Amino acid sequence: MKLIALLLIFSITAFGQNSLHLRLQDANKEALPFATALLKKTTDSSLVKGMNTDENGELRATKLPLGKFTLTLQSTGFKPTKIALDEISADTQIELGVITLQPLSTELAEVKVTATKPFIEKKLDKTIVNVENSAMAAGNTTMELLERSPGVIVDKDGNISLRGKSGAAIMIDGKISYLSGADLANYLKNLPADQVSQLEIMANPSSRYDAAGTGGIINIKLKKNSNIGLNGSANATLAQGVYSRQSTGVNLNYRKNGWNWFGNGSVVNRKMLERNNLTRYFRAQNEVWENGFAFKNENQTTQLKGGVDWYYSKKTTVGILVSGNINQFTLRDGLNQTVQYTSAGTALTRLNTFNNVGNPSHNYAANFNFKHSYDSTGRELTIDVDYARFVDNSGSNLRSQFQRGDFSTLRTDSLLLNNANSLVDQYSFKLDYVLPSFLKSKWGTGLKSSYVKTDNDLRFQGKNDGDANFTFLTGQSNHFVYTEQIHAAYLNTERAIGKFSYQIGLRGEWTVADGLSQAYTANSKDSTFHRDYAQLFPSAFLQYDLSKNHSLGLNYSRRIDRPSYGDLNPFVFFLDNYTFKVGNPMLTPQLTNSVELSHTYMGAFSTILGYSHTTNVITEILKQDTQARKSYQTSANMAERTNYSLGFSLPIPIAKWWSTNNDIYFNRAELVGKVENANLSPVNNQFYISSNHIFTLPKAYRLEIGGNYFSGGLESAFIFGAGGALNLGVQKTILNKRGVIRLNAQDVLLTSNPDVFIKYGDLDIIVRPRQDSRVVRLNFTYRFGNMAIKGARERATGLEAEKSRVKSK
Repeated sequence: MKLIALLLIFSITAFGQNSLHLRLQDANKEALPFATALLKKTTDSSLVKGMNTDENGELRATKLPLGKFTLTLQSTGFKPTKIALDEISADTQIELGVITLQPLSTELAEVKVTATKPFIEKKLDKTIVNVENSAMAAGNTTMELLERSPGVIVDKDGNISLRGKSGAAIMIDGKISYLSGADLANYLKNLPADQVSQLEIMANPSSRYDAAGTGGIINIKLKKNSNIGLNGSANATLAQGVYSRQSTGVNLNYRKNGWNWFGNGSVVNRKMLERNNLTRYFRAQNEVWENGFAFKNENQTTQLKGGVDWYYSKKTTVGILVSGNINQFTLRDGLNQTVQYTSAGTALTRLNTFNNVGNPSHNYAANFNFKHSYDSTGRELTIDVDYARFVDNSGSNLRSQFQRGDFSTLRTDSLLLNNANSLVDQYSFKLDYVLPSFLKSKWGTGLKSSYVKTDNDLRFQGKNDGDANFTFLTGQSNHFVYTEQIHAAYLNTERAIGKFSYQIGLRGEWTVADGLSQAYTANSKDSTFHRDYAQLFPSAFLQYDLSKNHSLGLNYSRRIDRPSYGDLNPFVFFLDNYTFKVGNPMLTPQLTNSVELSHTYMGAFSTILGYSHTTNVITEILKQDTQARKSYQTSANMAERTNYSLGFSLPIPIAKWWSTNNDIYFNRAELVGKVENANLSPVNNQFYISSNHIFTLPKAYRLEIGGNYFSGGLESAFIFGAGGALNLGVQKTILNKRGVIRLNAQDVLLTSNPDVFIKYGDLDIIVRPRQDSRVVRLNFTYRFGNMAIKGARERATGLEAEKSRVKSK
């Protein structure tokens, strides 16, 4: 706090200084973010200072050098604009207003380059996927958008890896999602892509972000309505996979007299067929166990978000944001079949497990935020106070039917009931302060404190068919309570010096955590654990412009992944009597150091060479009781994981009406560890390619063709096979450009479900997931009201990394 106080005192007492302000836009009056501004001497055109516009296309600069200069403004795909400035003195105030850059058409290797907003854009520290106007995005889910984003792979369980590195964190409008694991996957599968504006993919985030997420961060930016009046949009989607699906949504914004009210909501009815086949080989026993299931999953989800911004003055804004989600997951008449065969193919026993699941859940969150801009230089203070609650109530009943190989009854059916109740409360306070012209650099500093409490109660009851009453199974039931505090501070600075620019930061985090596992067995002792540790997380981004068209970059970051609350929970969840999942309260955090070297040509074509090393790796593994023929999934800490990657990004505008973006990655993953008494060292080399093509056709038609292919890979301790997807989309603008009709097809060839291979110790397993991924969608979107209204401001709340770790199962 002393550092912040000193910075505030310095900024308040600073004397007058010169300044420059402008805003860049294109011919359609769209802002040009992160454009380049070069200040050069009039006498010899030597470069004195390099600057960039912010995300709104604005440039504010102070402490300019004295003398006569020209200012060159340039952005990829636009004609550079040169402006002669009046002589700059110590108190010169230069206001250039709004400047429009014109499209550029040049010949590059006989390929015509024109100014279009591509589906995928590359920035210094991130990759941006422009979702809003994509025909292939309409009617899809956000999870499906991630699956087709460059470098992103989603496995059969919804785990997300980025450039071959697992542990990618998901942010929603600048704040880490309050869900993880199965709950996060379910949320993303039910969040309509029609509500998404952009995806920001950051492989190496700066120290301003929470240190959580060793695989990087993917920020999902939701739509904001585009300065007086009401506007909004409404959309509806019909989809057909194996079962039909429907969704509707609305966005509203009203701005008047210094107040801005905004809100959006959606209702999704989603039915999916989930299929899986699992083959387990017991070589020493000369047995093969085949397991297969086909479940009809039904999700009904309602999501609401709303708030208000009060513009108290031109410099001060106060806001409140609330959001909520109600979800009902249902599985009816699920059948899981397990057959024990001899190696010759003779059936020995059969187990049929009939399953019904009801899983209602809801969550809500509230955020109070304050922002004050001290002057036109960009010096500002922001404060966020947050609270969130997640409630999950899951109940299931399993009937196990035991048969011999000839289908005769082996023994009486057994029934198992379980009720799992999970409650998570999260509190957070966050402060950020930006000082753009301190010691000739832009500085940022901040503090954050969070407190989380999770309370999980799992109870099992069982009986044999024909028994009068159920028996409470104390040995399998458990009550787990976990509390965690994280206190953090960071300091970040950035500066451009001639052709060289840098951003360097340091974040410190102190964590205190306590766990209590209470058994229901009278003779069993409760187990507890306490953890208290502090870590430093440096980051650095360096860039050097070799020439007008070539630049080099070097990035480094150190990050942490803490176990999700669900993975720490020692609960047991059954698929059947031989297959289940169990948590591990002894998990400890993993740490990753990442380095990337990049080369960029003409601000668009890039080559990236990456390396990362993770210690104490949190890894999903399978363990096996060979004598009982039981296999169970859990998480454990492995020794280390190393990733090597080489990537190419090739955004090529082939013609004025045809643009394409292509990403190619080569990745090698090496994992080293030990499971039980078996050494584990899987290695995999992966080739990944993604290609997306957009065709702008006459009569307001737009066609999109895209897809990806991966040769396989390493996820946790499991090797997965090759896969990919072909996606098609077409759209037409109607009703005086207020309405859009979109038709798209996802995973046309049904090739996005790779097999998974698990082989170490006495484990020899093949998993063949066959998800309901081939879907055709028809979407209609209509915009109404005043299209010139400026929407609600985008902001991050304080509950970030903590929210990402809620996991009920």
